[in-house]
Amino acid sequence: MKLNIFFTIAGLVCTFLSSFANPTASILRYEGGYKISPGDVLEIRVLNEPECTLSTEVSEKGTIRVVYLGETKVSDFTIPELEEDLRKKYLKNEIFANAVIIARIATYKQRFVFLSGSFIKSGPFALPSGAKAMNIVELINMSGGFSPIANKKKVTVTRNFFGASGEIIESKIYEVNVDALSSGKTMIKGQKWWVYPGDQLNVKERLF
Repeated sequence: MKLNIFFTIAGLVCTFLSSFANPTASILRYEGGYKISPGDVLEIRVLNEPECTLSTEVSEKGTIRVVYLGETKVSDFTIPELEEDLRKKYLKNEIFANAVIIARIATYKQRFVFLSGSFIKSGPFALPSGAKAMNIVELINMSGGFSPIANKKKVTVTRNFFGASGEIIESKIYEVNVDALSSGKTMIKGQKWWVYPGDQLNVKERLF
């Protein structure tokens, strides 16, 4: 009986701690599934061809200028798709017979989380430039904070997880006690709860 109680408590603790995952360890929309968009900054290089290295922002038309290829459409490609497309273009134009393309997204365009319910300012909130995640307490404070009647102990965060082709493969809803986090009344001192681009935060009114 005591052993069962121990494992039950241990399971609850693990579930609680897992919600505080470090942002660098949580991949919500990895580069293999993210579709390149205007405003993203790309870094592209061709192995052993240093003159082809470039760092450039995707234009509003969804294009960039690629060495030897000129203006090239890149929007709506994933990183692997872009690498393969450039490899084929270099081959077709008889520039490189078997180019090895290495591309990455250096900076994403401005990204948002969405606030609804009893916040002072509801709607989209833009994360600071280059931020991959943000502490929920800091984010809410920067957005304007809660309304006076918000239930700070029950903030729901809806998060979508994406597959390799960009489709939503899972949605999860987390309940976060922001009141406890902001006052330091958590199991681990200094603990943070991370919010990611695309997350949807909702807070209801307190019941009086």
